[in-house]
Amino acid sequence: MELKGREIFEATPSQIWSILMDIPTLARITPGVSRLEEIGDNEFDAIADVKIGPVRASFKGKLNLTDLIESKQFNLNVKQNSKIGNVDAKVGLRLSPTSATHTELSFDGKANFSGTLASKGARVLSGVVSSLSKQFFKELAIEIENRDFPEVIAESDNSNHRKHTNMSHEININLNGKDVSVSVEARDLLADVLRDKLRLTGTHIGCDTSSCGACTILMDGMAVKSCTLLAVQADGSSLTTVEGLAKDGELHPIQTGFKEEHGLQCGFCTPGMMLTAIDLLKRNSNPDEHQIREALEGNFCRCTGYHNIVKAVQHAASLM
Repeated sequence: MELKGREIFEATPSQIWSILMDIPTLARITPGVSRLEEIGDNEFDAIADVKIGPVRASFKGKLNLTDLIESKQFNLNVKQNSKIGNVDAKVGLRLSPTSATHTELSFDGKANFSGTLASKGARVLSGVVSSLSKQFFKELAIEIENRDFPEVIAESDNSNHRKHTNMSHEININLNGKDVSVSVEARDLLADVLRDKLRLTGTHIGCDTSSCGACTILMDGMAVKSCTLLAVQADGSSLTTVEGLAKDGELHPIQTGFKEEHGLQCGFCTPGMMLTAIDLLKRNSNPDEHQIREALEGNFCRCTGYHNIVKAVQHAASLM
């Protein structure tokens, strides 16, 4: 499987390099890493705890860095194993200045999976890798912001000197019936703001590619995938997440339908399924099986085979 990613940070290559070569800091900001101990020249023992769909696994093994060019590049070689399979990967990391104060960090490589892990499928594994990469970029950005680096002055087009800063915005939304104001960065995704800043973790992130639908919410009554929207795009909108469905202790009809028709197993996809179904039922109060399956084609379920989910939506239709 190919591994690719890139992000631009407000820091120089040498500043980012200093963080990447600071082993305690690197262990702290890398998602899932519980141990990173240097055992030789650029060689490390590592333990990582990773969640793959509903399965959690602890991977143990070795990492080593090769072809280091300070503040520019290195290759990361990974060999780790767990009870559900093994990982063998090689990834090249590059630091490229985009201005006097900004640097693009990119990685490009390949990973091979074996054992039960390989049976999870490329789409699932790609989603996990994408999510972990995104989390790492986010933690690295926070670390850069909190570091007391010497200020780098950049010259603007009008020859005035200034330091560029990340732009933040105050957005106002009606969230599950309540007016909420929250400060977000211009680059923040709506799914991340809902989960990390507003603590509505029923909105799940399963792929980061808009494929799985686990992040689906209602925006002004329409089903949208919140991992594909910037939070600033939601300013002035009315949002509904799964936490806002039940009223006064009474389940929403769609929740009742999933309960009565056994439409869920692990539950990971269920919030997105229910909110997509609500959008459908607002537009079509009595959909047939084909119409339900067509409406839900952007929501993946890896447990139930969809049959009971269709019945659950039909049950909800009879109650609405």
